[in-house]
Amino acid sequence: MSHTAASQHAERTLAFVHHPRSFSAFQVAEAARGVCSIVWVIDSEIDDSLTTARMLHRLGTVVDVAGMNGEQAAAAVSSLRPDGILSLKDSRMSFTADLAARLGLPFHTRQVAARLTDKHAQRIALRDAGVPVPGFYTVPPLSQSEAWVDLGREVGFPAVLKPRLGSEASRDTVRVESLEEVRESVAAGSGEKLVLEEYLGDRVGAVRSCFADYVSVESVVSHGRISHIAVNGRFPPAEPFRESGFFIDAELDDADRKAALETATAALEGLGIETGCPHTEIKFTPEGARVIEVNGRIGGGVPEMLADISDIAFLQVALRIALGESVHYERPLTPERVGFLFYVHAPRWMRRVSAVEGLDRLGIEPDVTEIVLNRGPGQAVDWREGNHGHVFSVRGSVADHDALEVMDGRVHTEVQIAGE
Repeated sequence: MSHTAASQHAERTLAFVHHPRSFSAFQVAEAARGVCSIVWVIDSEIDDSLTTARMLHRLGTVVDVAGMNGEQAAAAVSSLRPDGILSLKDSRMSFTADLAARLGLPFHTRQVAARLTDKHAQRIALRDAGVPVPGFYTVPPLSQSEAWVDLGREVGFPAVLKPRLGSEASRDTVRVESLEEVRESVAAGSGEKLVLEEYLGDRVGAVRSCFADYVSVESVVSHGRISHIAVNGRFPPAEPFRESGFFIDAELDDADRKAALETATAALEGLGIETGCPHTEIKFTPEGARVIEVNGRIGGGVPEMLADISDIAFLQVALRIALGESVHYERPLTPERVGFLFYVHAPRWMRRVSAVEGLDRLGIEPDVTEIVLNRGPGQAVDWREGNHGHVFSVRGSVADHDALEVMDGRVHTEVQIAGE
């Protein structure tokens, strides 16, 4: 890009709906360098962004929409004349979709945003589009006895119980073996809406024991045109369903790769996604590929892994698409090395970490790019947080999948987590 073109691009403005538990402001600001200036849209009442407002002011203009209705928020943001709008947080998708509609900017429509954040609505849309999904059921309030009788007739066990709305990083997701377990979970819960989903069986012997038999397809949708950047492999989840890490490129034969890409395309079309960088999770079952879920934003850790093994600046791609640029990839990435990101969790029973030993030995490995201690000695851990509650992460790249299997063994044997 020439200096003149870069200067012209930097004159553009992007309204970025910020949330502290998403990509960091520094990551977004770096991606915006030479592309656009950022207007940080925060809501200090719901995400505690007021504490970071001073820092955000150093990275761009800040608009706090706390207490505003949709019309007022749109007026506040419109005064800064943004050329695009973006959110990378599931819980802010519907707000951003409404704001985009009011401002006339490209983003998910209100209907698409609802499908992306409401698991029941998403399953209905995918099913109606002919996309294979698990069986799914809404969980009624305990007071509706007849509905519970109907649920008992319809659902098979084991099943997976999860929040219907905004369940990021497998938060509060558990396997249940009976209707009584479902009742107990509802009675002990916070009152949020829940869904039950069919438990998808594994394909025995289909993958290495250290790899999971589900993947995610990382995609770009620009002006309605779908292209896929990568097929992202997974490590087996920690109990009960906590994500334990990813690797690019997934180790798949030609038939499974084709099935994953075709299923992801069908899912994005079925949900009506016209723009953005969505992330589609797909499980290979004995009956074939099934969509676990579709997220309407970049998957966590994906930009970092892509940066380690390719020249794709994925966050910058997301900003460019939000600004209306046309972006397309002819085929998914086939990298020479395998990028990985491990999330290592405490045992399900642990409530507080007392020690984490062995990270220094991993840190001197030439294939390791970054180690982050997320929950150190003295800090609380809770399996209900899902992936957000991991103890430490390890990122890097290796020569091939055989080397990744060796690295997996080292990560899980050389580092010891102690606690109570």
